Amino acid sequence: MQEELLIRLCQKGDIEAFRELYQRYSDFLFRVAVRMLGNVQESEDAVQTTFLKLFKNIKKFRSDSKFSTYLYKIHFRVCLDLSKKMRKNNMYLIKENDNKVEHNYELKMVLEKEIEGLPSQQRACFILHAVEGFKQREISDILNISIGSVKSNLFHAKMKLRKKLSIFMEQGL
Repeated sequence: MQEELLIRLCQKGDIEAFRELYQRYSDFLFRVAVRMLGNVQESEDAVQTTFLKLFKNIKKFRSDSKFSTYLYKIHFRVCLDLSKKMRKNNMYLIKENDNKVEHNYELKMVLEKEIEGLPSQQRACFILHAVEGFKQREISDILNISIGSVKSNLFHAKMKLRKKLSIFMEQGL
């Protein structure tokens, strides 16, 4: 079924159409949330919260913009709110390295830990651009920030990650 029709049906309260939207987008939103939050349970909660907010606000969606952008905006606000809450409650997960694992696995873990440690807006921009492949204009729309802010956040995120990874590589861990 075409997305425009699904949205119109959802706006009229059709639960099956809403279920179809959920099936189309939930996996992607979950992957992004895991990268943003670093915690499976919190990521599942983020996806559920996103769809609850969508369900409550679907009538406000106007077809003059892309539905995916509208949904991603909701999702990133939810993830950013959860991230702040997790940090505030000292629940933020930090993954520890096991000395017995392979170097590539260690490097991946270090990279994931460092991405999780980025400030929320830098992390969101980096994940959307480098991991999910969004263009800067799309990121600007999703996060409701200027393209200049997207470029700045990407630059600073890359610089921090480069610095941390170069230290890791120099140590030969």
